Parts: sequence; C-alpha cells; structure tokens
Amino acid sequence: MAYLSNLTLFYKPACPYCQKVLAYMEEQDIACEMKDTRIPGVTDELVAIGGKAQVPCLIIDGEPMYESDDIIQYLRGVVVTDELG
Repeated sequence: MAYLSNLTLFYKPACPYCQKVLAYMEEQDIACEMKDTRIPGVTDELVAIGGKAQVPCLIIDGEPMYESDDIIQYLRGVVVTDELG
C-alpha cells in the first residue's frame, strides 16, 4: 500500500464525488490521512485551509484541490511516478 504522507483527504461518506475518489484510492491501494467532515471541527479546519467547505478536497502540501476528477488525475500521476521510481 502506498501511504502518501504529504496528502490529506477531506471527505463526507455520503458524497458521491467523495465515493468516486475513495473507490479509486481503494482500487489503486493508495492511503493518506483522511478527515471526515461530519466530525466536529473538521469542516472548520477545511475552511481555514481552503476557504470553503467543499468536499472532496485533497490537501497537497498545504494547498487544496477540490474536484474529484482533478484529484483522481493527480493521484494517477503520483502512482505512475512512484511505479517508475
């Protein structure tokens, strides 16, 4: 399993776009820090970082990325880079 320590994914389990990202991560055996926005204080943390409460949001070295397709494309590049080593 690839654990990407520079990434944090903010998500809400019922969100279909979050489910899309989570499914891709599971298929590719990718793990990172995960933050469920249903937990008190987590949405406030997300807003403090990126200025909005939209999920999914992947924090990459402190910078937010919001769209599920963009997140998957980014993760695809990380996996390919890691495989090419």
